[in-house]
Amino acid sequence: MPESKKRIRRPIGLKMTLLFVLFALLFCLALGFFSYRASWEAYTDTYARKALQVAHSAALFVDGDRIGTYLESMETDDYYDELLETLNSIKREFDLMYLYIFKPEDETNIIAIMEAELESDDPKTLFELGEKYTYDGVVLDYDEAKKIILHDEHYGSAVFAYVPVYSSSGELTAMVGAEVSLAWVREMQADFFKTMIILSCVITILMVAGLMLVSRRMISKPLKRLTGDALSFASGDSLSTFENNIKTGDEIQALSEAFGKMACDLAEYIDNLQTVTAERERIGAELDVATKIQASMLPCIFPAYPERDEFDIYADMIPAKEVGGDFYDFFLIDDNTLAVVIADVSGKGVPAALFMVIAKTLLKNNAQAGKSPKEVFDTVNNMLCENNEANMFVTAFMGYLDIASGKLSYVSAGHEPPLIMPAGGDYDWLPVTPALVLAGMDDVQYTQGEVMLQPGDVLFLYTDGVTEAMNTERKQFTSRRLLDAANKHKDRPPKELLAAIKQEIDLFAEGAEQFDDITMLALKTA
Repeated sequence: MPESKKRIRRPIGLKMTLLFVLFALLFCLALGFFSYRASWEAYTDTYARKALQVAHSAALFVDGDRIGTYLESMETDDYYDELLETLNSIKREFDLMYLYIFKPEDETNIIAIMEAELESDDPKTLFELGEKYTYDGVVLDYDEAKKIILHDEHYGSAVFAYVPVYSSSGELTAMVGAEVSLAWVREMQADFFKTMIILSCVITILMVAGLMLVSRRMISKPLKRLTGDALSFASGDSLSTFENNIKTGDEIQALSEAFGKMACDLAEYIDNLQTVTAERERIGAELDVATKIQASMLPCIFPAYPERDEFDIYADMIPAKEVGGDFYDFFLIDDNTLAVVIADVSGKGVPAALFMVIAKTLLKNNAQAGKSPKEVFDTVNNMLCENNEANMFVTAFMGYLDIASGKLSYVSAGHEPPLIMPAGGDYDWLPVTPALVLAGMDDVQYTQGEVMLQPGDVLFLYTDGVTEAMNTERKQFTSRRLLDAANKHKDRPPKELLAAIKQEIDLFAEGAEQFDDITMLALKTA
């Protein structure tokens, strides 16, 4: 059995069931909570209105001119007894918790005048004439009738309503208060909540059982079969397991069919992969040979002319990943003339490498035939234009150094302008007349320039792989940085100069991939 099969510890059916159970429980809790709050508010509002209506009714029986005299004399009479009996009747009729008459002392304190009889004999719950009482946490407003929800640890929850009683002169003489207990509402809600929880659990269990049955038949079982088929195929079994053996008529069947097609395509791809891989390896080997051949065509033995002390020359090419078209060359045309060449062929890969070999060979052959740099470029340009169906071109710079006099005759075909440094001075750009690239157009006439090199002068040639080297932020090294780097290391001999500039490029690139060949050549007169 494949190891991946052992890792299936939580089937999708179980996850769906647990998720549904969690959702159902949360839904039931939310429904119960909001039902509890809504019913509580509805009941408290209903009984608050009842308490207020009863207080209004009781206040109709109170004589506002006489009720306030009882607190002055602290004695009762027949009217007091008759009014108390009326309050008792009203309390029993409307099933009130408390019904009483009081006189306000301030916003929270009252003085009792009378209270309807209690069903309990607890004297702590009965107001007597002249007794003071404080409503904790409640601020009373005696200007108009009000209803208030009370919550007391001893008496429980209740609604309290009070109505003012005025004398014939309009003076507030007393208040009639009525309280209705909400204890039974709490009990009813508790029973309702328990019933809802039990009912929700039963419904949840039934729905979970149904969901498990449906999900096992329509989801879990087909997915388990599909998973087994996929694991079997991954283990190297045949494709027969994917022959549309899942018939659910939904997305799972579509997924099974897609897996079957993917497996067939994958098998076909695997069959072709060995052929493609072998071909790629062959091409890779040939490219590797081409790279080595290309590198072997460039002068690579230094010092190049150990018997000559009139000059020091060093060159290097650091290729990118692909075979490229950069090249450099230097050779003696005769005992007194040294030719230097640097060029960059457009494009990458084998075509560029082949075009580079042709261009290098033509340049060297024409130079050794005794032609000047201008004549070499005029001739080679026309030769490269012939049958150039790929529309490739070459940027190039060639110079002839007269070793005895130090005269440098040079010509450029759209190449980067070289750097030149007089002995004891700084590097600067060599004046170059702009010209079209080689193989760009027939019959181009190139312009030849001349400059005298004194002992200690240095000529530095390079390709655009130097100035266009990029860092991780896609910024280029630029010609300005190259000039600064050359002047920073101007006292170094050619070999050390090239290594120092390459190090400056690496520091700038910060590990970014090299996308183009980096080719440099330095010539120093002695």
